Amino acid sequence: MKKTYLTLIALATMPLAFAAGQTPERFAKADTNHDKFLSLDEANAFLVNEIFSARDKNHDGKLTKAEWNVSKDSAQVEAFRVRDANADGVVTMDEALAYGRKKGMAKELMKAADKNKDGKLSYDELKAYYASKEGPVR
Repeated sequence: MKKTYLTLIALATMPLAFAAGQTPERFAKADTNHDKFLSLDEANAFLVNEIFSARDKNHDGKLTKAEWNVSKDSAQVEAFRVRDANADGVVTMDEALAYGRKKGMAKELMKAADKNKDGKLSYDELKAYYASKEGPVR
């Protein structure tokens, strides 16, 4: 049950992270190898960075339990614990990225949006996917 709940949270945040400003410029920033496509790794890194940056209120590059567990929810406490790989009480960007790669936060997005099934997302595929879900992305 907890895994399902955490998966739903991750899936619910993905459209927000991409659609809330996925401009060609932001797409280009996420496309770290500049091949005009997002690989699964690039999509994961983008999502993790968006979520991490939104929660890191003091911008120190570390998430504390207080920054992570905004809702004081026990499922969020567990989510923090599994991301804190070295159990030091903070989640670093490296830990967050490692968790994102391990759990594949963008796998569902890739599966749904990659219309030609080439294992990568073009800006047009991403734009079409979100247009079908939430209205046009400009």
